[in-house]
Amino acid sequence: MRLRVYIYALVITIFGLYGCIPTRYLGEDEKLLVSIQPKGLKEVDPTAIQALYQQEPNRIVLGSAPYLALYNFGKKFYDPQKIQEKIDSQRAKAKLKIEEAGTDSAKVQKIRTKFDNRIDRLQEKKKEGNFLMQIGEPPAIYDSTAMARTMDQIDIYLNSIGYFNHEASFTKDVEKDKLMYVTINIDENIPYRFSDLSYSIPDTAILHIVQANAGRSLLQVGQIYNEEQLSQERDRLYNLLKNRGYYDFARAYIEFEVDTSFSAHTAQVQTIIQSPDQGEHNVYTIKDVYFKTDVDRFGIPRDTISFKGIDYVAYRHKYSTEILDKKVDIYPGQPYSQLRTATTQRKLSNLDVFQFNNVQYKKIQGTDSTYFLNAYINAIPAKKFQETTEIGMNFTERRPGPFASIRLRVRNVFSGAENLDIGLRGGYEAQIGITDDDQTVIIKEFGGNVALSFPVILVPFTNKNLLSDFSPRTRFYTGYTNEDRREYQRTNYELGLDYIWQRARTPLQPPIMQYIFSPVNINIIQVGRISEAFQNRLEQDSLNRGSRSLAESFKSAFISYMSFNFIYNTNDFTQSRNARYFRTLVELGGITQQLGLDVNIGNLRTFQYGKINPDYRRYIPLGNQRYFAYRLNTGVASPLFSSNVLPYDKHFFAGGASSVRAWQSRRLGLGSFPATYTTVDGDTIRDFISEQPGEVLLEGSAEYRFNIFSFLNGALFVDAGNVWLLKEDAGRPGANFAFNRFYKEIAVGTGFGIRFDLSVVVLRFDLATKVYDPTARGSRFVFDEFKFSQILTRNNQTSLNIGIGYPF
Repeated sequence: MRLRVYIYALVITIFGLYGCIPTRYLGEDEKLLVSIQPKGLKEVDPTAIQALYQQEPNRIVLGSAPYLALYNFGKKFYDPQKIQEKIDSQRAKAKLKIEEAGTDSAKVQKIRTKFDNRIDRLQEKKKEGNFLMQIGEPPAIYDSTAMARTMDQIDIYLNSIGYFNHEASFTKDVEKDKLMYVTINIDENIPYRFSDLSYSIPDTAILHIVQANAGRSLLQVGQIYNEEQLSQERDRLYNLLKNRGYYDFARAYIEFEVDTSFSAHTAQVQTIIQSPDQGEHNVYTIKDVYFKTDVDRFGIPRDTISFKGIDYVAYRHKYSTEILDKKVDIYPGQPYSQLRTATTQRKLSNLDVFQFNNVQYKKIQGTDSTYFLNAYINAIPAKKFQETTEIGMNFTERRPGPFASIRLRVRNVFSGAENLDIGLRGGYEAQIGITDDDQTVIIKEFGGNVALSFPVILVPFTNKNLLSDFSPRTRFYTGYTNEDRREYQRTNYELGLDYIWQRARTPLQPPIMQYIFSPVNINIIQVGRISEAFQNRLEQDSLNRGSRSLAESFKSAFISYMSFNFIYNTNDFTQSRNARYFRTLVELGGITQQLGLDVNIGNLRTFQYGKINPDYRRYIPLGNQRYFAYRLNTGVASPLFSSNVLPYDKHFFAGGASSVRAWQSRRLGLGSFPATYTTVDGDTIRDFISEQPGEVLLEGSAEYRFNIFSFLNGALFVDAGNVWLLKEDAGRPGANFAFNRFYKEIAVGTGFGIRFDLSVVVLRFDLATKVYDPTARGSRFVFDEFKFSQILTRNNQTSLNIGIGYPF
């Protein structure tokens, strides 16, 4: 308690003395810049203007400047003179140690590295300040020269995007004598547009190519003038010619002559492609292609195998020439192509059997009118064996749960660029007991899997060329999982076949579309043990609900299904792009009987069902490391044909770290039907113990993400959603989906999050509380039940979620 008081007092001291009065350390004529806002923009993106600021204002939060407060507080402990003395001391020690090492060069190098690292850290500390100064913000004292540079940059930018007649000025507003608010007033006026496009190309062969591809030009009559578009058009023409054999062609040959004097608000553009000194650009043809698949060992000759016009050279041929041929787009007799060069490198890289690959060219003497190149493809093999180990900790039900996994990849197993993956995993996780509401049970889970992938689509009666341009893979998968908890023990055996391929917008861009077709998936679930208390709970639920769906799902079963998964993603790992994500899963289970194959294994329960699950996400950058993201996730699953039960694992669930975060994992729903209520000390309270499997899913999230400092990011979010049954259930009124009331049964939660962006991983802490609970008795608006003191206690109002990565 005493420590808590001390910490509280320290926080009050920092933000009281240094934050609430952000101007206390300013000079008499100094003003603190706290805001720059662009006004009047109609067509231009404001974030583009904000990126041009030559002086960043201090951030103000609720009338105080917390980042400036941290900087000022840290400056109290900052003494650059002492840091310099430490630097001088380290240099003197280094000199002494090096003298003592004498002629031992290895020891001298070790000493230099050690002291150089120390000195670098001290110099960074001297330059950037101590930790508090680095996470804070130095005072943004208004600088009129920086503001003038900002206005110059805005003028340059607006001119570059066609607004030559724009007007831009700024006004200053000073509050409390020291706080400076700047407003940039911009009147875009009428933009200039392309009115005429022409060419000046003396090389007739190049002129013919450019005119034949004019329909793909990025410059079109009527478009607003844009220098970035001119630059992109230069790149297009450059790539066009580099892919037509012009090996020596350079961007410097391409120029644009722009005339804005012809007519008001118009720009005439002439595309100029100059000729080299010798008169014409030369077209080069590929003569010979050599593919080298191992590291040079000088003095030892390589063996050569010729296959479809390519010479494969190696000391020992470890890779199938038939497979490598499918990844090579460069052949003798072709004109040189930069595109085919890049696609060859990308396809070889996607094999994941080479550590590095490149393509080099050498000019070969030809005749006066012919020019030749020899192509040399160099591929350095990756390690045969690669081991990856992961150790981590989950945090559920306020208890830690350690887990570990190890994965071994064996490359080029059968000399056809096949990869074998073997994995083992195990861990513990805490969950609320199903049969004992007051206790937390520990779930023990362990398992393993083996996957073998081939770099082709393996389908009978084909020549392995199917989808060869889309990085195809065929993957055979088998797995084993054992789940052991107090209520039951289940074992799952899996066997699957996947066909995977991907596409990009253009061959040189990363793939944005992935397709996964799984024609064969078999799961055998064996329930080895069910406690008597859990069995009684299942039977009681069946009686109360009038349905044996849940009880049937906990029997040993044979599940077969086929599925198709499509993923469209234009984002990256950091989720910092203006991007979209769409995934949809379609799954049909147990249809072997309809296909003429009656599968009956012992007394295993079989299922027939259908499932579809679309998921859409949108990511919008707002500038200054701020982002808005939202998600809509839906789904429907239903028994089919003669089956009336859905497998438990094929249900939809809501609640948890990647769903509606104010509810515990899998505990939200069903509809407006409350699972159970219990009486505690005479009060009737909602029981959130049981998982709530549903057949209809509808959930969405909206999240505002912002940077706090350095690697620490924050988020404010709102989640909404629920799960329902498809059909009406007399034992569970309000649990079924109905169009006339589903919108009243959308649960809503809100909260804030802290995310540690550690480059390779994002560690996430999200605190969420319920706002609207459709299953609550009485008032469904429950936000007033939030108590800050109960955040770290077990309660049904607030949930703390800890996860790896973003929630969506």
